Amino acid sequence: MYKKILLALDMEGVNNVVGTPYSGLSTDNEQYPVAIHQAALEINAAADALFNLGVESIDLWDNHGGGHNVIPAELDKRINLLEIDRSRPRMYFAENNKYDCICFFGYHAMEGTLGGVLAHTMNSKAIQYYKLNGRYIGEVDMDSYIAASHGLPSVFFAAGDIACSQAMRILPEIVTVATKKEISRNQAIFRDNEELFNDIREKIRNAVQLDMPIKKLTFPAVMEKSFKRVEDAEKYLIRLQKSNVSADYLDDAVLGKDAHTVVATVESIDEFIVCI
Repeated sequence: MYKKILLALDMEGVNNVVGTPYSGLSTDNEQYPVAIHQAALEINAAADALFNLGVESIDLWDNHGGGHNVIPAELDKRINLLEIDRSRPRMYFAENNKYDCICFFGYHAMEGTLGGVLAHTMNSKAIQYYKLNGRYIGEVDMDSYIAASHGLPSVFFAAGDIACSQAMRILPEIVTVATKKEISRNQAIFRDNEELFNDIREKIRNAVQLDMPIKKLTFPAVMEKSFKRVEDAEKYLIRLQKSNVSADYLDDAVLGKDAHTVVATVESIDEFIVCI
């Protein structure tokens, strides 16, 4: 059984949240207070089940926006809420075998997903898509690969049903709980909370007792990132080149070079993180 658990928390995928049209789930959105309260309830249900099972420690990584979303007073007091240094590489705090596994809460479908509630990838205002080796990827793909580089299997995923399907595409063995039935960007059928919490408790107990594979990214890999504005693509390309990552604009038969899209050849997980 996994004893040291890392919980990764986003917000869009929790129950009772669909946001509002033409807006992300930022602090000024009318549904933001609903999201942070609901997220704490879902996390607490999982933590209660895990501590009763006998896990040793649970750390919570609040990664929605700049972090500092969940209200510490609303969390189970046994959970350690991480304070993150955003100047350091993504998930740096998982180094040195600190955790046994990672569990995901509140993640969402990737940008462009038809029916995905508040679907986006990293930055809804700036980014059109990411591709890895020619396939679209979302945030669970990225974070599961980074976690795997630290030796962590991805064992549990609670989010909307479409987001769950996308997680199982890369992680077919992962245990999932659908928090809501996704219908459109701002529409879903919600679950009864008590039923959902019981589902989370049962499934996460099962998940941490399984022997899950660790699916590391192999290198070299090709990372493609497309921006909604060419100015952002140019800045990104310059940043990659300054970091000694091999990158250029995407070749296109009509345009010559697609000024919205940068393609990089990454040789390590560190370069992969830089490309995110």
